[in-house]
Amino acid sequence: MSELYDLLPALYRLRDRERGEPLRALLAVIEREVRAVEADIGRLYDDWFIETCQERLVPYLGDLLGVRGLLPPDDGTFSTRGYVANTLGYRRRKGTAAVLEQLARDLTGWPAEAVEYFELLAATQHVNHPRPHARATADLRSAYALEKQQNLAHTAEVRHIDSGRGRYGLANVGLILHRVQAYPLTGVSARQVDATRFTLDPLGGDLALHGLSRLALHHDLESRYGDAADPADVVVIVGGSVVPRGSIVVCALADSAGGWAHQAPPGKVALDPLLGRVAFATPPAAPVTSSFRYGATGDLGGGPYDKRPWLAPHLDGVTWQAGVTAAPPADEPRIKATLADAVKDWNQQPPGTRGVIVLMDSRTLTEDLKNQATRIRVPRGSTLVIVSGGWPVEEGGERRPGRVAPRLVRAHLRGRIEGVGEGALAFVGVLFEGSLVIKAGGIRMLHLAHCTLSPASTVLTCEDNPGLAVRLERTIAGRLDPGTAPLALTECLIHGDLTARDLTVDSSTVLGATTARTLEATSSIFTGKVTVERRQVGCVRFSALPATSTSPRRFRCVDDRAPVFVSAAFGHPGSAVLAVACPAAIAEGGEGETEMGVWRFTQVPRRLRNLRLAFDEYLRFGLEAGIFFAPMGGAR
Repeated sequence: MSELYDLLPALYRLRDRERGEPLRALLAVIEREVRAVEADIGRLYDDWFIETCQERLVPYLGDLLGVRGLLPPDDGTFSTRGYVANTLGYRRRKGTAAVLEQLARDLTGWPAEAVEYFELLAATQHVNHPRPHARATADLRSAYALEKQQNLAHTAEVRHIDSGRGRYGLANVGLILHRVQAYPLTGVSARQVDATRFTLDPLGGDLALHGLSRLALHHDLESRYGDAADPADVVVIVGGSVVPRGSIVVCALADSAGGWAHQAPPGKVALDPLLGRVAFATPPAAPVTSSFRYGATGDLGGGPYDKRPWLAPHLDGVTWQAGVTAAPPADEPRIKATLADAVKDWNQQPPGTRGVIVLMDSRTLTEDLKNQATRIRVPRGSTLVIVSGGWPVEEGGERRPGRVAPRLVRAHLRGRIEGVGEGALAFVGVLFEGSLVIKAGGIRMLHLAHCTLSPASTVLTCEDNPGLAVRLERTIAGRLDPGTAPLALTECLIHGDLTARDLTVDSSTVLGATTARTLEATSSIFTGKVTVERRQVGCVRFSALPATSTSPRRFRCVDDRAPVFVSAAFGHPGSAVLAVACPAAIAEGGEGETEMGVWRFTQVPRRLRNLRLAFDEYLRFGLEAGIFFAPMGGAR
């Protein structure tokens, strides 16, 4: 920042240098303010346009077009910017199905499909106006066509479509919203069941691939099964070599009599996209990995999405960084092949070091960090962050500490991970299977953000650490044993009972009983009985809990109705998602008239309210519209 100073005549700069450059220091202060004014002018210019304006100004620009009544998002989860930008185009094409689909996408952020149900009525047809697409009887010759079901004609339903109970009528148009998003992962280690059978899920469970049915993959294997250049929807890799498309056989590999229903034919590899299972005819000669897309309702529990907002606070002042990948480059000693090697280097750093270990691929790391050499040590004043992501290469081929791209990767740690010391330890975007133990000592903070602790096999245990605080954000977990440490949950999903001493729960769902000494809860769902020892301390606000619970004072809570979920199973795309049949007191009873529970950040009620407000303007006269959600289960 020396532009003003450089404009001075050389004589004055020479004299200023002789006096220690006080004039340069003065102009530097002035130039900082000039830069701030210039930036403000530039921002003011950007605010004139809907494409570049600040989010808070979108309603003001919309008001100029007569767009009123829309509810803005609370935290940037979705935006009405696209709706305002396209308003004039909507009005030119109002009443068409294409406009309704784009309207839904712009107002909700979800892909939408408009269905004119009056076109799917089974009725006697006039010879002058035949409707061959609305045949009264179904064509049973094509299983692939029958799977879609929306091409079948139906008899009339007299219930109104806006109630969600009637669809097929003369005045009915439906919008089907697809809330489940696709999350692509590459290089994921397959879990071995026996010599020839594997699961794509590294935890060994069943995993339905997003948007893929057995029939769809079989029918369109050429475009849906990938190769080395493009993984497409799914690809199976053995020892670094892609299994050729011609060797893939799509079939059902469901459980049957102690095994799977089918075996792979000789020279072939059987793939079941509904269950995420792979069977070989003979044992593969090298490790099996895969790339695929799984489905989820939002950014929760770690995944390939961007996690920079949660990682950024840990990157200030980073002076040491290491990476872990399956094939570390020979010319980069800071990148290791195992987490244990990276931890050994970290343990040699002096107190006060702020460090990062980047897990650079989605493979399974089977390691036990529990002995004196490999146990994670965080001295007083030190901070260590272990994160899934990439370590970008700067210009000149250099990798700098503090530069992390926390996306596209979800590392899987399998084993016992122990930490000890007096500093702070954090994990971001990691899938755990095994044990995470904080040994007795003086660790002051344990932070898990966007992580998944397998409910079936992972236990988080904190031994005696005076002053320790445990904080979980956007995390899926099962058994938690924080000991005497206070536990704070923010937008978390807990599968099972929860026990803590001092517990703070914000916008979370606990699928089990809760026991605590003190409790602060906001916009949360407790499916099991809540038992709190000190009820004179704390408050439960905008939450749902059983009526038999003994909790602190309550404010706008629901205890006479139970939540209804799409699914309560771990790993299901609709896990803990409130179903359409869920009582409105829970679905819209959270703080700010949003839903209660872990998916509150998706702001479903606000999105739907905005969409319903816009329907009246863009729906053709005489038609009624209904909003439906696409099924969240695995494809058939």
